[in-house]
Order: sequence, then C-alpha cells, then structure tokens
Amino acid sequence: MTGTPRDRSDATGSMTWQSFADADAAGPAPAGAAPAGEANVHPAAFMTLGQEDATGGQQSIAFLSDVEVELTAELGSARMQIKHILGLRPGSIVELNRLAGEPVDIMVNKTLIARGEVVVVDEKFAIRVVEIVPPERRLGGV
Repeated sequence: MTGTPRDRSDATGSMTWQSFADADAAGPAPAGAAPAGEANVHPAAFMTLGQEDATGGQQSIAFLSDVEVELTAELGSARMQIKHILGLRPGSIVELNRLAGEPVDIMVNKTLIARGEVVVVDEKFAIRVVEIVPPERRLGGV
C-alpha cells in the first residue's frame, strides 16, 4: 500500500491513509497493541439468550406492542409512461387495475396482511376488514 495518499479530504471531514511501511517508520506501537504485521485475535464473547416463555411466545412479543408501523390501503395501481404522467392536469382520470367494489389491500410495512372494503366514518375514509391473509401466505413472500 505504499504510494497511497497521506491525507484525503472530503465534504464530511478528512481521513488519513497510512501504509504498513509508514506505520513501521512511525515508531513503537502503543502499549497493548499487536506488533506490526500481527493481528490481535481473540474469541468473541456473546450474552446467553433467555429461555422462551412457556405461553407460546405471546409475552415474548409484548415489548413490540407500542412500536409504530406504516399501514396503507392500496386502492389499485396503474403503469404509465412518463409522457402521460407529465400530461396529468386537474380533472385528468387515471384508470386503476381494480374493479369498483373490489376489496382493497391492507399493507403493513409493504406486506399484505388483510383485504377490506372502503367505507366512510364521520366524513373520513376508512377500511372495513373483510379478510385476514393467513400467515403462511404472508410469510411465503419473504
């Protein structure tokens, strides 16, 4: 690696490059460091994992109950060429790939979990769940 630049700066700060030959010329290594050319190798230490709860894991995921996820309802989709997208104006109509009255997909973090129908509750759109996607079909896509 001789011939590498000593200092190289970028927008986030500077980084010093040093070859092994430069490190030898720099003098003795600090106390506790491995000698030049030798790596300080030791086994990794890992914590012991706790035993699974006898209730079938229900309590083991309780700590996730307050984690926020993104839930979306997909009404449909369409493929369009850029020239048609650039031509969209107020009043333009985009045809989707779903029929009117067909269930919408309910997704959590882009994973299909259910299907439902669009309803209105207090002047806001909502989804009434009509089908839960079985876990084996959900996890089959992973």
